Amino acid sequence: MIAVLLAPLLTGCVLDRTGQSITEAYRRDMILHATRLNNLENQFDNIEARTSQQEELTRTRGQEEIMAMESLEELRGEISRLRGDVEVLSYDYGVTSESFIALSEDAVFRLVWLEDRALQLEENLGLNPPSPPDMASSTSNPAASATDTAPADTATEAEAVPSDVIPEDADPDALIALAEQHLAAGREKPAEAVLNRFLDRHPDHERVPEALYRRAEAAFNAEDYSGAVLRFQEVIDGHKDNPWAAWAMLRQGECFEAQDQPENARLFYEDVERLWPKSKAAKEARKKL
Repeated sequence: MIAVLLAPLLTGCVLDRTGQSITEAYRRDMILHATRLNNLENQFDNIEARTSQQEELTRTRGQEEIMAMESLEELRGEISRLRGDVEVLSYDYGVTSESFIALSEDAVFRLVWLEDRALQLEENLGLNPPSPPDMASSTSNPAASATDTAPADTATEAEAVPSDVIPEDADPDALIALAEQHLAAGREKPAEAVLNRFLDRHPDHERVPEALYRRAEAAFNAEDYSGAVLRFQEVIDGHKDNPWAAWAMLRQGECFEAQDQPENARLFYEDVERLWPKSKAAKEARKKL
């Protein structure tokens, strides 16, 4: 009798109330947490490079500019303490995902604050930020364009707005259309700006899942695969019953595939097929599997 009860545990087939393998779901969560950690580390490296550049230039200037050194040293101290938090974060990741998530959110909050301080110092000293560190990438892009993977059952797209600015009186559909126009032309930053404007102005609009998906597409097209994984997760976490969620998880798999992580990619493709078996995204996932 005991052997019969333990058999599902030993084979890794324990299912939650949604019918998903608990082992596979936990593994996917751990992959996402590791991606968040890696993304934070890359951002820390970027801030440290910018701070070092500021410090070097400040040393060559007059007494008035040198007075800013106190602020720079404070910034370096904060970065050092923040890096210590990330080390703690790494340890907690191996022990419990719950504590990892809490520390990660705190680190992201503080990182944004430090980023703002760095930008302010750069403006005061007349500096240009250095190029960010290289992110992991592959030689090929297996993903389709942002408009190729749109679900057929979403709202009808508005006519594209032929403008590089964000009209103050633009309606929600026009903003989405403008973002798509920027993405199609390879202008990821303007697309993000338009999508952020949409999300700020219309947080309860029915096309919010699509806007979040398009914003993740912008990161994917820029080959920021770690950032794209986390952005696609926003769609899944907040709008799991929306057709865009299935496509978001499919694209997460493509992010890992682009980073030469086929086993992780396969896990996400399998989950698309399991969680949304009748969706068009599941059909694409089966092709990839």
